[in-house]
Parts: sequence; structure tokens; C-alpha cells
Amino acid sequence: MFKSTKIEYLPPNIFRRLEERKNQARQNGKNIIDCGTANPSGAPPAEVVWALQRASQITENSHYAPTRGINEFRQEIANWYRVRFGVDIDPDTEVHTLLGSKEGLFDISLTYLGQRDVALIPDPSFPTYHDGAYMAGADIYRLPLRKENHYLPKLDNIPLFILKRARLLFLNYPHNPTGAMAPPEFMKEVIAFAKEHNVIVCYDNAFSELTFDGNHAPSFLEYEGAKDIGIELFTFSKAFNMSGWRLAFAVGNRHVVGSLVEFHAEAHTGMFPAIQWAGVTALKDIWPTSFLAQQRADYQRKRDYALDKFAQINWSVDKPAGAIYLWVPVPKGTSCEEFSDMLLDKYGVLVAPGIGFGDTGDGFIRISMTCKYEDFKQGIDYLCDAIQMAR
Repeated sequence: MFKSTKIEYLPPNIFRRLEERKNQARQNGKNIIDCGTANPSGAPPAEVVWALQRASQITENSHYAPTRGINEFRQEIANWYRVRFGVDIDPDTEVHTLLGSKEGLFDISLTYLGQRDVALIPDPSFPTYHDGAYMAGADIYRLPLRKENHYLPKLDNIPLFILKRARLLFLNYPHNPTGAMAPPEFMKEVIAFAKEHNVIVCYDNAFSELTFDGNHAPSFLEYEGAKDIGIELFTFSKAFNMSGWRLAFAVGNRHVVGSLVEFHAEAHTGMFPAIQWAGVTALKDIWPTSFLAQQRADYQRKRDYALDKFAQINWSVDKPAGAIYLWVPVPKGTSCEEFSDMLLDKYGVLVAPGIGFGDTGDGFIRISMTCKYEDFKQGIDYLCDAIQMAR
């Protein structure tokens, strides 16, 4: 059977490959410690589950839902943005519910990009930024994120001939996969850059609620002028342990949000209202409690254990300020893919090779901290053994 050329030449999806490798290893009887996929092992809050159960029993919630989302959920999103970030959001024109943030990150490229347009994509970064732009037929210009520049893109290094065709800029802080955060000065630079070059900013704020050491992650929309040129996406997957629920939303510039709604109406249908009612409960009743503090403490405990073990073997790993990952260099003389394969085959530890997040990721592996604490400790111990053996 023939495939379209876009599918034929689409780069292999790193997460599908990890899932296939994990399943094959388990079929072969191997016990797997999954530090590759960011699938939280913790349960969603019980109140959120109960809200879903109650709402599922209401007949009206089994009907088609509004494309933009039910009024109550959009209103609660606006309320949360006002309380959490001090940002005023119009629930009728500046909010759009998403079937997971991946949908929005993919669809914005199909909404705004075409041939000869350029997407500005950080490297390393979440692969969906690239994949959506690729499927839209756009050209992709990579912005290397390096330690010496605090994992921030150098916008003033982009050539003029690229800037003339640039339409979208993707950003994500706290950053997947490095855990870096962006200072206010950089945010202000981004807004000025986007206005000067007529670029839409798509800010992936998936980890705003998962930061360490007392760090505070702002909304991009907190900064003056941000709503003029961009939107922000938030997901319930990591913060509330709801990855399988596919619950997220986009907020910000009403024209961009409106365009996403138009595309969504053609390509998808509205989200199951019962899940949206669960989202209302998460924002209104769970966010103000200690649930998120416990989430942060759990991830920080894992981070600190790993950094201590790396220090014991004199292996330099950057200390993430937020998100749920460790960005770990592999020993010299081996590629990140070879090292990842060895970890799975010899130790049963699944990690993500850094090359899957862009060329700058070659030489690194991404460790997800979402598995249970005891499993994570064992996985880090195995990883340190493997580093020492390779070294």
C-alpha cells in the first residue's frame, strides 16, 4: 500500500519506538524500569475521578460538546489564570479546550504554516513542534539550546532571510528535556522579537506547576504585550497525573485561539464534557490544596537522589530547576542510541535517547522521573553502574 510522502519521510517517533521496545522487552520476560516515557505513576486526585464519574452519569454530557469547550470549564480556566498568574482571560474568546496539549502544538502548525513558511524550533525540544511543522509543509529552522547560554535560544543569530519567512516560534519553560527556566529579560526579548518580525509565539507551559527549590514558573502571558503575539498551552497530564485523560487548553491571543477553534471544528470534535467537569474540579478544588506541593516534593526527592548518585561517581549533570526530567550526558565513545539500547538490554532501564529531541540532543539521554520512587532509585543505580563501566 502506498503512503503519502509526508508520512513516508516523517522521522521515526521516539515515543512510539520506546513503547515498542518496552513492550518487546516485557514480552521477552524482562522487568522494565520505565524512565523513558513521561507517564506519571501516581493516581489522579480522588475528587477529580469522582467528578468524572458523576458527570458521566448525566445524559446531556454524552451529547456532542461545543468545539471551544463547555462554558463552565472555560470560565474556570479564566478564574485560575487570574488567581495563579494575575492574567485576565476572556473565557468566550481567549480559551480553547484541547484533547491534550500535543493536539494544540501540532494543530497550530497546520493552522498557520504552509510551504516556504518557517517554524523556529528550539533544539532539543518536544518532537511534536517539529512534526506539526513538517506535516504542514513548512521549513524548519533549529535554534540550538546549549548550557553556556543557559538553554535559551539566541534569537539575534537567526539570519534575515529566515526571519522574513518565519511565522511561528515554539518555546517551553520549564524546559523539556533540560529542566531549564527562562528569566524575565528573555521573555521581554521574545515579545519584542515577535512584534518586530510578525511571528506568533506558541508557549508550551506544561510544567509551570512542577518546579523545584522554591522556583516560580510564570505564565508567558504575564508579560506586557505577550497576548498581542502569542498563546500559551497548559496540560493536566503531569501536574495532576492525568496523562491518559487528554485534557489541556490554549489561552491567549483571541485571533490565534479563534483560528485553532476553526481548525478543530474541521479536524476534531468537542471533548467529552465529563472530562471537562473533572478539569473544573482539578483547578477549583485540587490546585489550592497541598496536592501540587506533594507532587513537587516527590519529583524533587527523585531529582536530588539522582544528582547525589551522579556526584558520587563524579558525573556532571545539570540541576533542573523545573519539569520532570534529567538531561544526562552519555560516556564518550558511545552514541546516545547505543547507550540507551545497552541500558535496556543489560539492565532493563528504558531511557529516551537525546537525538530524538533534535541534533543538539546527541550525546545525551533524557531520564523521566515519573516512575515510582523505589524503581527510580534502582534505575539510577543501574545507570551509574553503566556509566562507570563505559568510562
